[in-house]
Amino acid sequence: MAQRKSKSRATVSAEAAALEIARRRPDFGQFRAAAELRRQGIAISPSGVRAIWKRHGLATVLQRLSMLSGATAGVELSESQHARLHRARVSHRLLARKGTGIEGNGAGRRAQVLAAAALEFSAKGYEGSSLRDIAAAAGVLAGSLYYHFRSKDELFATVHAEGIRQLHEALDRSLAGVSDPWGRLEAACATHLEQLVNGNDIAVVTATSLFRTMPPALQRRSNRQRDDYERRFRELLAALHVRPRIDRSLLRLLLLGALNWTRVWYRPGKLQPAEIARQWIKHVLRDCASVSRPRAKP
Repeated sequence: MAQRKSKSRATVSAEAAALEIARRRPDFGQFRAAAELRRQGIAISPSGVRAIWKRHGLATVLQRLSMLSGATAGVELSESQHARLHRARVSHRLLARKGTGIEGNGAGRRAQVLAAAALEFSAKGYEGSSLRDIAAAAGVLAGSLYYHFRSKDELFATVHAEGIRQLHEALDRSLAGVSDPWGRLEAACATHLEQLVNGNDIAVVTATSLFRTMPPALQRRSNRQRDDYERRFRELLAALHVRPRIDRSLLRLLLLGALNWTRVWYRPGKLQPAEIARQWIKHVLRDCASVSRPRAKP
């Protein structure tokens, strides 16, 4: 009985100490907090600290700083803590935001920076965005960006590559179960248009890179990423039964040019991407290029 009471008191003591650390040093993570408590003679693991904080709604820096900034806390945050609280709130809003295209693709600071970069690049383009702006949008210190990315070029290339990856995934989903060659091309075009005109922030970055110039090395890098995606359309067109004199390379360039230009003139509320793709494939491209006779007009 005495031993159980002793363990109970030790547990209460560890919990009170962990909560005191959360109050005094909200910027400490669970590992630093556990190390500090061990120096005070309280044996507790980092996961134990986190479990206590989580029970009291203090698992994140944002939660701990918000607790201290509350009217009833009776604690005045330092200037650096106010700045940290601001960055934590920005980060929280960013990762909760729909439309960045990064959700579910990894956690932590790197995903946070990529989401902010997608937001900035989609709104301002490559030239109009700065690392300082991206850091502010991500809620991190500007110097922290260099831990993950060496330059703005590398950050843009990473965002662009993520956009291409998402295009590949969307294309895979749309082509699953479709066997007819013309049907497959129509499905691919509808998906491509949907991503261009209704896609998330990161899709916008990939789409607008078609129309904006960048530094030569970055342009070449982006072109290589796009070439791998455009190869899918080359394969789709190669499967079609078209007239012998039709140059499939020109057909591909014509089709992709028309699809990509849609982003310039498209306005929501009229034709949907799937209908635009249907018009292009069934009533324009197929009638002009197919070896079969064009369909009779109704």
